[in-house]
Amino acid sequence: CGDSRAMLSRAGAMAFSTEDHRPLRPRERERIHNAGGTICRRRLEGSLAVSRALGDFAYKEAPGRPPELQLVSAEPEVTALARQAEDEFVLLASDGVWDAMSGAALAGLVASRLYLGLAPELLCAQLLDTCLCKGSLDNMTCILICFPGAPKPCEEAIRKELALDAALGRRVAELCSSAQEPPSLNTVFWTLAAEDIPDLPPGGGLYCKATVIAEAYSRLRQASG
Repeated sequence: CGDSRAMLSRAGAMAFSTEDHRPLRPRERERIHNAGGTICRRRLEGSLAVSRALGDFAYKEAPGRPPELQLVSAEPEVTALARQAEDEFVLLASDGVWDAMSGAALAGLVASRLYLGLAPELLCAQLLDTCLCKGSLDNMTCILICFPGAPKPCEEAIRKELALDAALGRRVAELCSSAQEPPSLNTVFWTLAAEDIPDLPPGGGLYCKATVIAEAYSRLRQASG
């Protein structure tokens, strides 16, 4: 409902994604016009970017019309999919997440974290941190539902991740020690972003490693007094 979106990953790829409820969708536009509303600058009444929501009660006051036919409807749009053995997980997230990353990128990032054995709670926190680092300015919420076919912990993936974290820590130390003046954390991050670093998380890239970089930087600054 609204601009929160759900995605199904199946056999290593995004198999289905819901469509946001926007005023310009034909069915939404028809309901809005029938309720006496207008669409301006792609927004309902020139203000609201979504056409279905649980709140926004000021847009639900058209007299004589049931809730599902108001300017803003709370009626969900339901799609039924047959379960398959290859189904891996469903990710539900608000638009602050989808504005920062594509469905394919999110599917790749979530799968890569599951191969590390991350619990869903920790995985969701890392996903939100990645979106924040990528510049998302909206509030963010996500829910991850894993099926039996979800990626299982992989020793090789864990080994590569530990090696990547160690390599990033060494590189941060090199950048800090080679500068005449201590570089800022922002400078360190963007210097690393310009380098060809192997085995970065798919979908998230270096943004997914911002916390690792920040922690390495903080340890160095504390050690130097």
